[in-house]
Amino acid sequence: MYEKLGNTVLKTGEQMEVGVINVPDEPHAEEIKKFLGHKPGNFKWHIDRCVTESLDALETRFYVGKIDGNVITNIMTVEHEGIGILGHVFTLPEQRRKGACKGAMAYQMEDFRQRGGHALYLGTGYNGHPYHIYHSFGFESVIPESGFMKYHVNTDFEVRYFSPVPAHPKSVEWHDWPKLTALSGIVGWDALRSLKWSVYGPTNLESGFLSFKHALETEDAYDDAKLLISSDGAIVGWATVSRDARWRPATAVLDLFFHPNFTESVPALLSALEFPELKVQSYVDSGAEEKAAVLEAAGFACEGRFKSQFTYSGQHYDVLVFGREA
Repeated sequence: MYEKLGNTVLKTGEQMEVGVINVPDEPHAEEIKKFLGHKPGNFKWHIDRCVTESLDALETRFYVGKIDGNVITNIMTVEHEGIGILGHVFTLPEQRRKGACKGAMAYQMEDFRQRGGHALYLGTGYNGHPYHIYHSFGFESVIPESGFMKYHVNTDFEVRYFSPVPAHPKSVEWHDWPKLTALSGIVGWDALRSLKWSVYGPTNLESGFLSFKHALETEDAYDDAKLLISSDGAIVGWATVSRDARWRPATAVLDLFFHPNFTESVPALLSALEFPELKVQSYVDSGAEEKAAVLEAAGFACEGRFKSQFTYSGQHYDVLVFGREA
């Protein structure tokens, strides 16, 4: 369904209509797919699907600017319960430098707030022109000098959103996408967050989740994957088990990450996983003491230490290998 939000005057004096397409929407499906047809791989996979089918409870919106009825600019958001990722910001080359993107974004951000949104995340190049556009709308770098940016309607969002309450394991669904990025964006916790996803420190999972979800649906890349969800609806942990083909016979790798306020619920998350009949190993950075304790309580033993195995944010980390026999 297309809803007109208003009009804006571009630098050229042209009138641009701004509206939002809530998908799935068959009448606008081909128009969206054509306009964003340059998007690669799993981004295109999501676009092609969301315009014609519901993806669990994920809300996908395309905010578009039109001149004479033709789309010239787009901003997409994927959201669930007020948490979102902003992406696919694109203006036709011949329509750039007119202020079209900023004109559309002004309506998009106001619509997000009016609908009761809480937090948005995006990825861009640090200190480039787009970065400063996003900054002008209230986005800030998650960590210094980073293009991973956040916008919180209220400054105490993370304190309230991740406040400790009971939590339980669940299967992975499409609408977990933006909430996983809120979790992966927390600062001041484990450095090595997922070996499988190459997540080190606060990371935008806009692309990473799509690769993960595509693999879950189309490949045998994972033996199992579960998330930890709080009673307030926040995704507060993840655990994935996948084969480590580097070794013969094969072993499995457990990737585990969780918010520190929910450490007591992590044993239930691990218990919900179906482990293969293989040796399972988990790699833990030397600063992740609570993760190490959780693994030991679950029957994993520290088998060794790789000295100065990786560097993150100027700091060298050892990696501890925890293992559990089949």
